[in-house]
Amino acid sequence: MLMSFPRFGFERLPNVEELCQNIERIYCMNTQYLQYVREQLMAATADLNGATKGQLEAWQEHAQFDTGTYKRKKPRILDVVTGKMITLDNTPTSGKQSYAKGSSIALVSPVEFSTSSWRRAVLSLDEHQKAWLLWCYSESVRWGHQVTITQWAWSEFKDLLSNRKIAGKTLDRLKTLIWLAAQDVKSELAGREAYEYQTLASLVGVTTKNWSETFTERWVAMKHIFLQLDSDALLLVTRTRSKQKAAFLQQNIAKLD
Repeated sequence: MLMSFPRFGFERLPNVEELCQNIERIYCMNTQYLQYVREQLMAATADLNGATKGQLEAWQEHAQFDTGTYKRKKPRILDVVTGKMITLDNTPTSGKQSYAKGSSIALVSPVEFSTSSWRRAVLSLDEHQKAWLLWCYSESVRWGHQVTITQWAWSEFKDLLSNRKIAGKTLDRLKTLIWLAAQDVKSELAGREAYEYQTLASLVGVTTKNWSETFTERWVAMKHIFLQLDSDALLLVTRTRSKQKAAFLQQNIAKLD
């Protein structure tokens, strides 16, 4: 799936350098837009259920005005030496609040309300796309999402191997790599370190030479499947959101006779 970007017009046939510059500009625009969508999804799917009032705010809303036994007015006693009345400094004492002053927390926060269109769009996607976005950007650890992602990616990868004969032992090792490829792509998208080939070789139980000869090309193909899934899902969720917002807006427009 491709995005629609402004066309770059040329008055003459461009040279290779100009073509490379414009391709880089398009790539930058695409990358920046996808990153914007990622940030919106992170905000929309963040868990805000634990947002509560702080301790100081709770104390302030339940200030103690009525002390009962101890009056708010400072006590005055007679000084036997001078014969004058003296005001004593007393320490703050606990008491009950005479009138309720606290405020309740809104059932839906402004952030949750403003990002609801993104959540609605994500939940309307296909299962593998929805599972990928929720697992990758909302830090959802549901087992069902991981199973859906792995099964879909393995099906896509098997289509690439349809005309090739692979040993059963190698095929079993490739099955263990499919989930590692998903984790690797997620780490790269988050700016974290990716797996090194030497580490991957030890995880699947092969030598570094065997890895480079048998698994490197297929590992790159697996990662490409997840990268393509990521970009396709991000672009589709933006289009779905736009269509849903347009449909809801159309429903709210009054029809004139």
